[in-house]
Amino acid sequence: MRMCIPWKKTLPSLGVVREKTQIVLARNLEGLPFPSSRFFHPLFSEEVERRVTKAICGEGRGFGFFRRQNEEGTVSFVRERKGQKFGVVLGSGDHLRIFSERMAPLRRADFEAVRRLDRWLERFLDYAFDPQWGYLTASPWWMGTGLKIFVWLHLPALSLVYGEDQVLQWFRERQEFVVSGYGGTKEPVAHVFEITNRYTLGVTEEEIFQGMSWIERKVVQWERSIREILRNSDLHRKTLLEKVQEAGKDLAREGDIKGKKVLDFLSLLRFGQEEGIFAQRRGCNGMSVGAWVEERLKTIPLRGVCGDILEFLGVSLGRIRDDV
Repeated sequence: MRMCIPWKKTLPSLGVVREKTQIVLARNLEGLPFPSSRFFHPLFSEEVERRVTKAICGEGRGFGFFRRQNEEGTVSFVRERKGQKFGVVLGSGDHLRIFSERMAPLRRADFEAVRRLDRWLERFLDYAFDPQWGYLTASPWWMGTGLKIFVWLHLPALSLVYGEDQVLQWFRERQEFVVSGYGGTKEPVAHVFEITNRYTLGVTEEEIFQGMSWIERKVVQWERSIREILRNSDLHRKTLLEKVQEAGKDLAREGDIKGKKVLDFLSLLRFGQEEGIFAQRRGCNGMSVGAWVEERLKTIPLRGVCGDILEFLGVSLGRIRDDV
């Protein structure tokens, strides 16, 4: 079975581990029911929007935010520059959440930008705050600093060599972190691991940032060392190529396929080509796997996060010429 896989033309340099980071500060306004309360109805939602809009649009024009509203009615003020999404989302778990997101390693500059916006907004908004417990949030898992830092890492080499269960166990032995699959799924899909800080109470914002920076650097270094071994071994390169080819044949033969199996296959293929473990061959006149993958992802429970995972991997569905 010959298959065409939809890769983007621009590939990162050898040894680059795909990373995505998101920094989020949860805040609520004093004197209003939290979104988790049954007393929080459209009247209070409109009041939150009115107060935040007044602060941002009346005093914060220099931030360059654009007001957006999605189909569910969620309002956000967002700025996008140089690959970074930055701004405020209203009613997403708390009255407002200040965030920064980009496809890149965790950066001090992004962390400081979120904190500056938070301190600036606090000049115009009365946050729900308790001297003992810190910032009060809709969920006790956010109380205290209200800070969560999410790091997503693509770890195919570690998953291949040690197995996903062993990698998960290594993370879980470090109790200050929570690890899951992309979007909080129970198991990693496409070898993408989501890591976040467990504690927001009893720690400072700086301690959370330092801890997440440490775990990110350590795991990326570990993944790179395994990739180097795989890339420099003829036997390992051949084994990986055979594994990918066999997985592709199995997927083409099977009728009922789990989404994880499809995405894990795409992850391995993407990894092998990016690392130069096997070359991209062109000129195939076979099928478009874009349609093939989309058809198999329609009926699986993971379809809600499939698009995000494919985007994270840099895979665009469509007609391509790469041949496996």
